[in-house]
Amino acid sequence: METPFFDDFWQASELSPHNLREFMRMMDSYDPESRQLRLDHPLAPTPLPRTRGRPLERLAARRRSGRGFSPRPLGAKYLARLLGSCRAWGGPEHRAFPSASASYATEVFVVGWRVENHTGRMLYYDPIDHGLVILPDPSPPWPEAQSRINAPVTGEPACLVVATLFPDRLTAKYGERGGRFALLEAGAVMQQLSLTAADLGLAGVVVGGLIDDYWLARLGLTRTGAVIAFGYLVGHGDRR
Repeated sequence: METPFFDDFWQASELSPHNLREFMRMMDSYDPESRQLRLDHPLAPTPLPRTRGRPLERLAARRRSGRGFSPRPLGAKYLARLLGSCRAWGGPEHRAFPSASASYATEVFVVGWRVENHTGRMLYYDPIDHGLVILPDPSPPWPEAQSRINAPVTGEPACLVVATLFPDRLTAKYGERGGRFALLEAGAVMQQLSLTAADLGLAGVVVGGLIDDYWLARLGLTRTGAVIAFGYLVGHGDRR
């Protein structure tokens, strides 16, 4: 099914070398003091009962955006648990995040720089078999990649997790509305990765400034219908 409105929205919001300077200018000129962090409601809220900290509550409280990375490599078990937050459990249609009609439009890739057994490799994560497929091309050097990520970090992360979307898996059934469902799904995957990194004691930060065409080409996804949803830089934190 054709979805011209969703397609136009996505194309208008893509980052490229042509509009990157204007994007960075807008970010630099933004005043964080102007943020509205809650609705300015005229009535005072009624306090809710205090709850004892359940494991998920304690984990959510530990979630942070970590932007400083150490040179320590990421062990294979760390990567397995991080990606395992997106795996299929008990069958291909059951995963730890919701997807409209179990369509699962999100596909996850890894760009490794210092990852046990996969240093310098790009990988596809198979959520059904919980395994990694080594892609033909190596990871781009970190300085090159950093200029196509546009995230203020210090040190070199162990890897970049790239979440891609195949919107047609949803728009084939839901039309334009499927575009919303795709974004909802990507947000759920983002939270899975963020909470798992917090549980593992890793530093991780979501990045939304990836140069779309560059990463699609690097991952071999040009003209496949895939789009870039977000990136997640992760590694051991720099505790200095």
